Amino acid sequence: MFRKIFLYASAVILLTGINLFAQNEQDSTDEKWHDRNWYDWENYEWLGWEFHGQPFIELNYGLGTTKHDKLLSKFTNGGMAEIKLGYATQESYYSENIIEFRDKYSFVSKFSADLKSSSVTIGEMKSDLWRFGFAKRSGYGYRINSLSILPYHGSGFVWSKLDMIDYPAKIYLITTPQMNIEDARSDTDILNRFHDSFRFGTLSEGGIRIEVVSFASVDFGYEAAVIFPLHLFWKHIGSFIIEESASGVLNHFIDEVADSSPYAAPVVNFLLKNGLSYAFYSLRKANMNWPFSTETPLTYETFKIGVTFTF
Repeated sequence: MFRKIFLYASAVILLTGINLFAQNEQDSTDEKWHDRNWYDWENYEWLGWEFHGQPFIELNYGLGTTKHDKLLSKFTNGGMAEIKLGYATQESYYSENIIEFRDKYSFVSKFSADLKSSSVTIGEMKSDLWRFGFAKRSGYGYRINSLSILPYHGSGFVWSKLDMIDYPAKIYLITTPQMNIEDARSDTDILNRFHDSFRFGTLSEGGIRIEVVSFASVDFGYEAAVIFPLHLFWKHIGSFIIEESASGVLNHFIDEVADSSPYAAPVVNFLLKNGLSYAFYSLRKANMNWPFSTETPLTYETFKIGVTFTF
């Protein structure tokens, strides 16, 4: 339900943004995007954490779900509190109404049933999840005067520590006695792969930032995260290279769109980049390092709303 609401709201905001900013379009210059292409290359490296740009602090609250494709037990839905610290850069191209932006940041967050206002459903497992990591996000946006609409795509690496409060055996014996105790043991074995240990994973996020003033914005995002029960380095690198190669092809296509139709670039970038990320996320629900045959990961999907203060 969260995903449908988010996609609908995103479409409305983006279409409104196109109509608004198209009315203010200025004549495009004949200048090629040499500076932008160099800017892309310079900022590609994941480990190139140069501390430049405007520092920002972002606070998020979210509601989400936890799943594992092989679990018969069900997690209760939870809430998430998050803080991000990072640096933001923006560049204008063709006209002052079209910008390209990039953020790099670190984050800490907690996901817990206790952070959700509604009561826990009987028969569902409670858990707490602490996590930290670093990520990047980028996109093209529309800007006029003090208002900006910035649809983005983000991705990152995350380390998560899961603490189970309720285990399957307790849930089965109390609420669903018809379930086989062997099923409870199987689910417990799966959860023990994650419980009380930091596990590596990846995340992707799509969203829209609305800047009403230069130093503050409201953010709406949808995040999908994968937590590995173990880290198979070479298979992870192989899967990562495949996704980055596909992303590189999209980058080239999006650049061509931006060259010929700058006002279409924010929408095209938002749809294609987030569509690709969600496709890979869906494939990794069963195989954490798709297309390689690997274990099933733990997954989180969270709808988030936040505020960002830029200095």
